[in-house]
Amino acid sequence: MPVRYEIERFKSDEKVVSLGLDKSGSIAAPPLNEPRMASWWNQGPKAGSDAGKVVLSIHTYRKGGALGNQMFKGGKSALQPGDRIILRGAKGEVACYDFVEAKKVFVKDYDPNSSVMVDYDGAPLLNMIICWDYIKGSKDWDSRVFFYAKPVVGD
Repeated sequence: MPVRYEIERFKSDEKVVSLGLDKSGSIAAPPLNEPRMASWWNQGPKAGSDAGKVVLSIHTYRKGGALGNQMFKGGKSALQPGDRIILRGAKGEVACYDFVEAKKVFVKDYDPNSSVMVDYDGAPLLNMIICWDYIKGSKDWDSRVFFYAKPVVGD
């Protein structure tokens, strides 16, 4: 279980909390008052797994100030291919990933049967998720951005 994550591009070294599903049945996000903390979805693959997507959720705030706001700017990823993301366990375990691509999906277009967010059996990937496109006057977001990173082997 990851307890910390680092994104070298942002010089971040942040806490990770282990969570399952929220009361609506969605992958739980970290507490709202934690702009840089990530939640690891503990019902999916573990960090360093040889198959499936390790899922982290990171906040975006509608007025800025959260790490998610730094990650996606001007309609594109602020992460560049090869940017390193490191997950650390409580006993010194380390799993390193290199960013590959970001994919923005509108909520209305999301297929829950797809492997865009959750995948137990496919190629190993880290999937960091942020909300995007705040719907003014509501507490909802119109899209999600998925940041995919491949495991680093032998580095």
